[in-house]
Amino acid sequence: MVNHRTFAKLTGYSLVVMALIAGFSLGFAFPKIFNPSQIDFAQRDLSENLQLYKLMLAGILIVLLIDLLVSWTLYIYFKKDNNKLALLCGFLRIIYSLIFGFATYYLFKNIGQSDNGIVAQNYNSFQNIWSIGLIVFGIHLFIVGVLMKQHKLIPKILWSLTMIAGASYILVHLMKTSFYQMTQLNNTLNSILALPMTLGELGLAVWLVIKGGKSN
Repeated sequence: MVNHRTFAKLTGYSLVVMALIAGFSLGFAFPKIFNPSQIDFAQRDLSENLQLYKLMLAGILIVLLIDLLVSWTLYIYFKKDNNKLALLCGFLRIIYSLIFGFATYYLFKNIGQSDNGIVAQNYNSFQNIWSIGLIVFGIHLFIVGVLMKQHKLIPKILWSLTMIAGASYILVHLMKTSFYQMTQLNNTLNSILALPMTLGELGLAVWLVIKGGKSN
């Protein structure tokens, strides 16, 4: 049980740290540097915030590394509940990380780029590819919810939130990739589902840190 508890805490703390770093890089820095309503000034805004941009990229790289770690630790933690499903869960998170990493490549291409049109195009490529990855992440998260349910010790509210979060990621980003011209509807949907999308994995993280791996 000691090892199980260790993996629970490692997974939980990793998820919390990842959420904080992602909050800085993608919740604070990226919107501050890139404003879709002022696309003609994309290169200027990047140049004026170059150090913040580099910090953002460093944060994303750390998130990617933690994501790969969590792919493994989640599998280790849940494999006794359902080995095949836990393996699929870890595999999907690795696939998501690879897609997110490929999307991030376009952000790196903007460093030193002086053509505003290319900078804007790279931003769009990043967001479009990342949206595809987030569909995969949503499937992964829904499976995490199923594993949480099968685990028995995890409260219903937490696995329900995680499954809702997974379904929300799938719905929001399917809409973004399939109906990209419906910007207002997509933004509204994203706002409505933002809370369950945020609480799903964070709820699991807190539970793992406090209770994960314990017998009761």
